[in-house]
Amino acid sequence: MYAGHTPWVHPTAPPPAPPQPPDTARANFRWTSSADRIDPFAEGPHYGPVLEPFLVRAVSATISVNPLLSPPTDSHEDYLRWNMIFPTSTCYRTTGPKRSWIKGREAPATFPRLSYIRIISRSFPWMISVKARRRNIGVTCGEVIETLSAYFQGDVAKKEYEGVSTRRRREIWQAYQYNRSTDSNVPGGHLGEQLRRLDWLCSNSRWGGLVRNDEFIKEACGDVLPCTFELKCVPSYPLTPEEASEQQRIARHAENRSRSRPNSRPRSMGSQSNSNEGLDTTDTTTEEDEEEYD
Repeated sequence: MYAGHTPWVHPTAPPPAPPQPPDTARANFRWTSSADRIDPFAEGPHYGPVLEPFLVRAVSATISVNPLLSPPTDSHEDYLRWNMIFPTSTCYRTTGPKRSWIKGREAPATFPRLSYIRIISRSFPWMISVKARRRNIGVTCGEVIETLSAYFQGDVAKKEYEGVSTRRRREIWQAYQYNRSTDSNVPGGHLGEQLRRLDWLCSNSRWGGLVRNDEFIKEACGDVLPCTFELKCVPSYPLTPEEASEQQRIARHAENRSRSRPNSRPRSMGSQSNSNEGLDTTDTTTEEDEEEYD
């Protein structure tokens, strides 16, 4: 070693920094706050793909119904209240003001979103298809309600009426007469003389929600069809004074429209999209027909 030379010393690495305690406040926020989560039923075209029914079966996707369209439960109080023999303008959310339903109409009806869905029920014999108007959004809650309403406004074919038992025909006929009475709980005479699909609902005319029910679908259709749901139809309820007043206003509006266009009658959108497109809906059942069947 040379005189006057400082010996070389190997540098020592700095000690590691002590571990930081976990930011529990931030972690709790991440998992308990909705700030960084997306509502699967959020409105808009940018929240997930829109699936075709054949793809749903191919990938074995599990479909959930929007809670807004589901039956009410003890833990779920935000649902739709609607007597389906009346126009959709009388449908409202139980948690909102007693006015026609607005918020949630554009929300997806299912998650994942679907290009179309099919609806069957124990209360009527038809399969109703609801097709999305906008492919990048999928079927919305509003489209479900509007399609059902339009379909129920359509006429019943005479051969459909003749195909049920005598007891069932009497029930439908009694509903037909009641729905055209002056009672504030029914639409009244502006429904016209035609036997309509809404008459088929009889006393179970209230919206009860959409549910997945593979067992019933297999029983009714012979197989578990993808994107097919059961509509619960439940007994109707007496109208509140506010609802009765609204129904009367709607009835007057409908009568005024019919007077201004006596030779025209709106077509049912549902009849264009349901699976029974071959049915003849021009036949109508009159009072004489009912007497003949009896």
